[in-house]
Amino acid sequence: MAYYNSDGTVYGGDVHTMADGRIMTGASHDSGSVQVFVTNPKEDSTSNPHITNEFSPLETMVLQAVRRFGDFNPGTLSGDAALMFIEFANMVIDEIRMHPYWDGSELDYYQHLSDVRKVPDVIMVGGLLYHYATQQGSEKSQQFASSFIRTIGQQLWRRLNGNTAIQMRVTDEGSNKRNHQGQTSKYNGTTR
Repeated sequence: MAYYNSDGTVYGGDVHTMADGRIMTGASHDSGSVQVFVTNPKEDSTSNPHITNEFSPLETMVLQAVRRFGDFNPGTLSGDAALMFIEFANMVIDEIRMHPYWDGSELDYYQHLSDVRKVPDVIMVGGLLYHYATQQGSEKSQQFASSFIRTIGQQLWRRLNGNTAIQMRVTDEGSNKRNHQGQTSKYNGTTR
């Protein structure tokens, strides 16, 4: 598995995991150990490459969601509809906070369309599409719901564990020792 330094460069040495789930450099912890990441912390927005920050402002993602939904020109979005999308975005924030793959970091609600949150753009756009389709009573809501559920699971797993395979594991230590391959991490569900 590849690990990344805070500057975005690939780290190729030994690592160890702290009790709180952070991955650190070196085979064992010492004063020179620094945190490394399973995803590149300098990765730009995946759906808006013209935005040089990691994450897009809510307004950009709202316009993307309305454009993808396809009912009208996003440029004609009224102020009341925009406020509704702030509510939808905050519902997505709640869903992320409760997701088992979320790393537990603090995530504030949106208060304005210009706000930026540390949420991958594809998750937020997918969530906005799903909530908007549901609010409109559209037949598209089933398609957008399954897409959103798949996207939130994939993206949060990738942020937490990198591009590793998701495996089914006994997490309660199990009664059959052949199923037990080590201690299950409470942080990310992987086995040590």
